[in-house]
Amino acid sequence: MIARIWRATVLPGKESEYDAFAHEVSRPMFEQQDGFKGVFFLRNGTGCTVVSFWSDRTSAAALAESPSYGDTVERIRRLLHPETTTEVYEVQGTTFRIDPE
Repeated sequence: MIARIWRATVLPGKESEYDAFAHEVSRPMFEQQDGFKGVFFLRNGTGCTVVSFWSDRTSAAALAESPSYGDTVERIRRLLHPETTTEVYEVQGTTFRIDPE
């Protein structure tokens, strides 16, 4: 499995709009991609990180070529500082538990 980590900074005052976009636009776009396994949307103030999981490197790389991903990137740019980073890692092991609140 592959983890793709994308980091950006939300423009001040656009945090709520970014959160809504992530839920309403980005999440469904990811779910439509071949090889998609899951995604976490993380935010700490204006810092945001999206950790997406893919079945293999080919699927993770194909995301950048996806027309729906390209459209999503173009639409979200108005909410972000221009500098973003992307890293790709091979997952070496996992443990994840959701405890009921």
